[in-house]
Amino acid sequence: MAIKLTYHFRIPVGTVDQEAVLSHLKDVLNSFAAKQDCTKFYIGITNHLARRLKEHQKTRPEFTLMCAIYKEEQSHLGDRFHNLESAAIARFRGGVLNKSTGRLLRCDNTPGGQQPHNWLYLLVDKRDVAGIPRHSDDPALWGDELDA
Repeated sequence: MAIKLTYHFRIPVGTVDQEAVLSHLKDVLNSFAAKQDCTKFYIGITNHLARRLKEHQKTRPEFTLMCAIYKEEQSHLGDRFHNLESAAIARFRGGVLNKSTGRLLRCDNTPGGQQPHNWLYLLVDKRDVAGIPRHSDDPALWGDELDA
């Protein structure tokens, strides 16, 4: 099965607070941890979502969903975003325990991260992705992703 790319879980454009991004990411992870058909996730960062999607099709075929979470504005690239992937991996490396179900969604990242990029994304091994739209119903979350 091919990995489906979705912007449905993207945080609104213009968000610049790293804690807000990490809090949003935790909410998204908790929503997947509550689902019976998800067992693990992978946090990544890239400067080109479509290219990275093609790479993951070959290298991580067990994942079925790629969720664009956040895109850093170009003006902040030099000093902020490149630390976000490492911070996200460090925070969620032990997985996410859904308190209501007791299920643990495991993190599949190794410690570290990559060189500076501007998209934070999430891979999930969700078995049924048919009901997840490519875009959110909120147009404030759209904009530049169509050229990604």
